[in-house]
Amino acid sequence: MNVRWLAVLLACSGAVVTAQQGGPRLKLTIPAFTDAGPIPLRFTCYAEGGTAITPAMQWTNVPAAARSFAIILTGPENQRQRGHIQAFFWGRWNIPVEMRQLAEGQPRGPELPDGSRQLPSDDNIVGYDPPCAPPGAGPIHYQFKLYALDQALALPADAGRDAVMKAMDGHILGASVYYGTLERAAQR
Repeated sequence: MNVRWLAVLLACSGAVVTAQQGGPRLKLTIPAFTDAGPIPLRFTCYAEGGTAITPAMQWTNVPAAARSFAIILTGPENQRQRGHIQAFFWGRWNIPVEMRQLAEGQPRGPELPDGSRQLPSDDNIVGYDPPCAPPGAGPIHYQFKLYALDQALALPADAGRDAVMKAMDGHILGASVYYGTLERAAQR
């Protein structure tokens, strides 16, 4: 086969694959640390003065049919109650579709000025509950997961995590996961 025709064939097959997948996927980034890199202490329970803040977040490649976003922060390796359920640190839903970023230091509270709502963490903190790896446990992974939804969720203001996750089911247009790690030395 002629090299030129092979190049054309490969280029066309790449275009078909991209068209079938609907273009680039939703992408979450956190400028303060690399994907799967260490989370700076100011975003953890080890923040100076004990006052942790949310990292800034940005997202691109939003599906055209998106109508809202949700962000969930979990610790898949944190077994707080010695069970198999992931530790839950933060949940925010009904983030307006016009938004493509969250600034560093988001406020706590059930309802935010943009109309989005926040869920209580496992520690009953309504808003960002910072990751907190146990000393001496080695590096612990945390997942920041962004969802693009085809609708805003019609739920009561006091909806819990299970209700929000159930309401999202069947409405997820895309998702992106960004990992961070946290490791604290053993106490002596």
